[in-house]
Amino acid sequence: MATERKRSAKKTLRVTFPSGKVICYNNATSVMIDVLKEIGSQRFPEITLEMAHYPLLSQEDNPKFKGYMKPVCDGWFLNTQSNTDTKYIQVKAISTLLGLNLKIEIGSDFETEDNPYKGQSTRSKMKLLVKLPDGEFIGNEKSTDTFLETIWHIGAEDICRKEIDWRGYPLITRYKRFDNQVQVDTALWITVPTTAKDMAKLLKIVAMYMHVNIEVSLI
Repeated sequence: MATERKRSAKKTLRVTFPSGKVICYNNATSVMIDVLKEIGSQRFPEITLEMAHYPLLSQEDNPKFKGYMKPVCDGWFLNTQSNTDTKYIQVKAISTLLGLNLKIEIGSDFETEDNPYKGQSTRSKMKLLVKLPDGEFIGNEKSTDTFLETIWHIGAEDICRKEIDWRGYPLITRYKRFDNQVQVDTALWITVPTTAKDMAKLLKIVAMYMHVNIEVSLI
């Protein structure tokens, strides 16, 4: 009979600041985010570490690492696509770079605090990003705003003349006919999908009908 393999205990980080403040949760990503918040965004430009040839800390939500770019504070994002051992090395390197004299430990038997991010999705909510033919990007905080701005750039009136349907209903009408329509131009109302995924799908359909070379992605 094969011997049942035991799963190794989950490791996490414990970081102690010279002031005596201790940050220790049962999730290394949460520890790293709160350590960075404690350091403060004014010092983030000094952190020159990279992950897969991209900055570890960035003011852009890099689509290459979709789902792993976690917001820290003040518009900065952390690339969390690494295991606990790697995060241990990264925090030690940050402490050395900034001269912080942090005590960084890795283990599975620490007494942890309640994780402030417990219950939040481990992946960032998908957002819409559109690249226009001239190379400009549209990527607002709300996917709905990105969707509407893209429609405006393509030309709501021109789209209306094409009489494009979305799931059996006219995409754009000259007066409000449905509850999920919003005004996109003078006397023009557009149906807005409820998810970023459907918005991306619809924009690709519109681009095909209008022969517009836009790149639509989710980040």
